[in-house]
Amino acid sequence: MKTAIPYLLALFLWACGGGPAEKPAQGGNTEGEGLRKVPRNRTLIMDCVDYNNCAGQLKDYASFNPYIPGQASRTGYQFVYEPLYFYNAYGSQDTLIPWIAQSHQYNADYTEVVVKIRPGVKWSDGQPWTAHDLVFTINMLKDHAPLLLFSTDMKNWVKEAVAVDELTARIALTAPNPRFIFSYFAHNFDNGVPIVPRHIWEGQNPEQFTNFDVHQDWPVVSGPYRIALSVPEQRIWDLRKDWWASQSGFSPLPQVERVVFLPYLEDAKRVQNLIANLMDTCVDMRPPNIKSVLDSNPQVTTWSGRDLPHGYLDWWPVCLGFNNLEAPFSDPQVRWAIDHAIDRKQLIEVGWQGSGSYTLLPFPDFPPLRKYTGQIQDLMEKYPVGQCDLQESTRLMQGRGYARDTEGFWTKGGQRVKVLIDIAPIFQDLVPVLVAQLQKAGFDAGFRMTSDYYDRWTQGTAMAFIFGNGGAVRDPYFTLRLYHSRFVQPTGTASENFWRWKNPEFDRIVDEMNGTDPEDPRNQALFRQAMEIWLRELPSIPLVQWYHRVPHNQTYWTNWPSAENPYINTAYWHRTFLLVLLKLQPAQS
Repeated sequence: MKTAIPYLLALFLWACGGGPAEKPAQGGNTEGEGLRKVPRNRTLIMDCVDYNNCAGQLKDYASFNPYIPGQASRTGYQFVYEPLYFYNAYGSQDTLIPWIAQSHQYNADYTEVVVKIRPGVKWSDGQPWTAHDLVFTINMLKDHAPLLLFSTDMKNWVKEAVAVDELTARIALTAPNPRFIFSYFAHNFDNGVPIVPRHIWEGQNPEQFTNFDVHQDWPVVSGPYRIALSVPEQRIWDLRKDWWASQSGFSPLPQVERVVFLPYLEDAKRVQNLIANLMDTCVDMRPPNIKSVLDSNPQVTTWSGRDLPHGYLDWWPVCLGFNNLEAPFSDPQVRWAIDHAIDRKQLIEVGWQGSGSYTLLPFPDFPPLRKYTGQIQDLMEKYPVGQCDLQESTRLMQGRGYARDTEGFWTKGGQRVKVLIDIAPIFQDLVPVLVAQLQKAGFDAGFRMTSDYYDRWTQGTAMAFIFGNGGAVRDPYFTLRLYHSRFVQPTGTASENFWRWKNPEFDRIVDEMNGTDPEDPRNQALFRQAMEIWLRELPSIPLVQWYHRVPHNQTYWTNWPSAENPYINTAYWHRTFLLVLLKLQPAQS
C-alpha cells in the first residue's frame, strides 16, 4: 500500500510548477490533464473519513452518487450540494441559517409547507437552481424507497411535492410534521438531504447513476468547487470563481483554492503527517495520538485549544447495537444482561485514558435537551441502565434458560451466546475493554474491524456493532425516530438505520410527537412515554458521549472553529463543512 507522502510530494511538485500544465482544469478528471498550480498555502489537505470506501484507495473515485447507502465517501458531496438551511448548535443560541432557501412557511396544521428559493442561485454549469430541483429530488427519492438514503422518509412523509413557480415549492405532507424542513433540508452535523440538479438526474436510474463524467464536467453542483482530479490515490477540488454566491454578493469566495482528500490513513500516519505539516486536519483522533501531535507540533490546536478533552462534544452518543430481529438479541432480557456486564467508567478510564464521558441515554448532553432528559430520572432508576452488576446479569441469563458451559460462557441448546462486534477503526480503543468486560460476564465476545464493516451494518449481518445516534441536537424526536420500525428491513436487506427494532406503541408515540409543534409542552409527556418503552426494551445500549478530537494545523490555515469562535463545528465530513471553508484564512501570504 502506498503511503500519503508520495501523494503530497506530487502536490508540492504541482505547486512549484512541476505539474503537467498551468491552465485551470475544465472539469473533474481521472488523468490529471490541465491540473493548475496552486501553492501549498492555498491548499487544504486531509484524509477521507470513510474506512469502508477509502482504505488504501478511494473506491468511488469515478463516481459521485450521494444516495447509495455505504457506497459514497464523504470527499466532497457534503460541501458542494448546498442546502436550504444550515444549522449551528454551538453558538450562544442555536441558529438556523438561510442559504438556498429565503424562507419557508407551514400551514396551520403543519400538513403543508411552502419554500421560497433565493433568486440568483446557479448550478456549476450555469443553469438556474430552482424549485424544480428541490421537487425533483424529493420525488426521485420517494419513488425509489427504500433503496436510497432518505428515500424511506420521503415516501413516509411526502404526499405531493410541486413547483408552484421557479422560486416556490409546495410540499404536501401525509401527516402533520412541523419538523419536516429541519429534519431533512437543514444541514446539521451529518444530516441533510443532498439536492441534485433535475436537468442532470432526470431520466437516470439513481440506484446506478455514477454522476461522474470527465467530458461533461460532472458532477454538476452548486457549491464553490469543482473536481479537478479524481483517482484512487486522491480527490482534488479546485475553487471556481463563478460561484453563484460570489457573483450575487451573497458570500465572498473561500480563500481555500484547493481541497485535497487522501485515502483513509491510520492514526500513526496521521500523526506523522500532522507533525510534518503535510496535513491540515484529519478525522477525529484517538486521545493518545492527538496528544502526541499537540506535544510535537506547537502549530496544532483543537476546538478546546491545547487542553482536554482536545475536542468538542458531538451529536453522536455511541451505543452497542444489535440486529434485534435475530436471536438471542431479539430478547430484551438478554440485552439487559449485557448492559449489566458493562462498566462505563472503565471504558473511559482505560479506553480513552480518562478523556471523555459516558452516557446512559442515546442523546448528546446539549443544553436544549436537558429539559427532556432531566425529567426522566425516575425512569432511569426504574430501568437502571449503566448499573454494572454481574449478579443481576447472571440472574437474567439464568431466567431465560441459559447456563454456563465448561469454559464459563453462556449456552443454551448447545449454542453459545456469541457477541461478535463489528466496528469501525475509531472504536478500536474502546472495544477491547468492552470485550474483556463481556467475557468476564460469561459472553463469548470478540470484535472484528474489516473494510466491509459498514456493509454488514446496513445489511444486518452484523449481529452486534458499535454506532452513534446521529439525531437530536435540540429536540429528542430526531433520535427517537431512528428507532421507528419504518426503517426495519429483513436481515440481508440494506437499511438506512441499523437498529432493526419494532414496537408499535413506540411508533405511535413518535409519530404523534412528530406531528406536535416542538415548542408544545405536550412533547415532554410524549417523550416520557416513548422513553419508558425504550428503556424497558433497551434496543441499544448507550456507552459513551462522542467527542471529535479534530486537529487544527495552523501552519497554513487559521480561524478554525473553536470554543471561543464557535461559528460551526470542525468535522469536515459533516454537511456544514462549507461554512468552515468560507471562514478559513491563510496563515501566510
